Amino acid sequence: MKCQKPQKPPAPRLPCGVKQDAQARAAGTPDRECPLTDASLIEQRLQSYSFYHSIEVLPGVFTAGIERLRPIQEPVLEAIRATPLAGKRVLDIGCRDGLFSFEAERCGASEVIGIDRKLSLGAIEFLIPHLKSQVKMSLVNVMDLTPATFGKFDVVIFAGVLYHLRYPFQVFKVIRDVMIDGGTLIIETGLYRLHEDEALLWCPVGEESPYEPSSVTFFNLKGITDTLRTFGITVQSHRFLSGHQIPHDRCTLVCALHESGIDQRRTRYWNSIEPLP
Repeated sequence: MKCQKPQKPPAPRLPCGVKQDAQARAAGTPDRECPLTDASLIEQRLQSYSFYHSIEVLPGVFTAGIERLRPIQEPVLEAIRATPLAGKRVLDIGCRDGLFSFEAERCGASEVIGIDRKLSLGAIEFLIPHLKSQVKMSLVNVMDLTPATFGKFDVVIFAGVLYHLRYPFQVFKVIRDVMIDGGTLIIETGLYRLHEDEALLWCPVGEESPYEPSSVTFFNLKGITDTLRTFGITVQSHRFLSGHQIPHDRCTLVCALHESGIDQRRTRYWNSIEPLP
C-alpha cells in the first residue's frame, strides 16, 4: 500500500533549529524528556543547531533547513512513499538530519539505519527523542560498509551523495552487497544531460564542477543505467527535476536488484579473481 503524504494543517511555518541547554546538560537531564509541545519552547531548543533538512517537529513548525533544496528532496520523499515499506529494513546513506529516515519509518519500515560521515547533533540530541523515533544513526563511511556492518537491507536510500564520490563504481558494488535480492534502491543525484545516446561519466575537477569542488561525479542517464545493470541493478523509473536543464540536472531513480542479472564471469574478471578466456 502506498504511504500517503502527511497532511499539514494551515499553521504558519516557523523557522527553527535546537540544542539541549547548558543547565540541562549539567544536570544530566536526558533528551528523552521530549517531545515538547509548545512552539516557542521548540524554537528556543532548536536555535543552537544547524540543520540541512527541513523537518516538521510540530504542526507547521519545521527545522531551519536549506529551503532551496526542498524541491530536490520532494521526489525522493515521493519515491519512499510509493515503496512498500511495511516490515522492511531500510538503510539511508548520507542521512544528514534524517528527513528520509523519518519518512521511511513513518511509512512502516520495521528498522531504519542512517549512516553519515558526520552525524547531525540536532537529529541525535533532539529530533529522534522528540519524534519518539526508533531510527538509528551511525558514524560510518559508505565505502567502509559491508554486510557484516548492519546486515542486508530491503531498501537503500542513496540521495545527494553519488556526485561527491571519487570511486562511483566501487560504491555501487558496496551498495549491491548490502541489498537483498529483489531489494529497492532509491538514488538521487546530479546527472549530465548531454550526449544521452552514449554511456558517459562527466568528472569535472575544481572550479569546473557545476556545484562546488567536492562534486566530481556526474553520470548521464545511459551511463548510470548501464553501469547499474552490470551490478544486477535495474532502473525501473527516473524523474528529472527540471527536465531541460543543460548540461546537468537532478534526477531521482528507483531501481531493483536482481542477482540473476549479474554476469558472474565478468564480475569475477572485474574483481581480478579470474581472467576471461
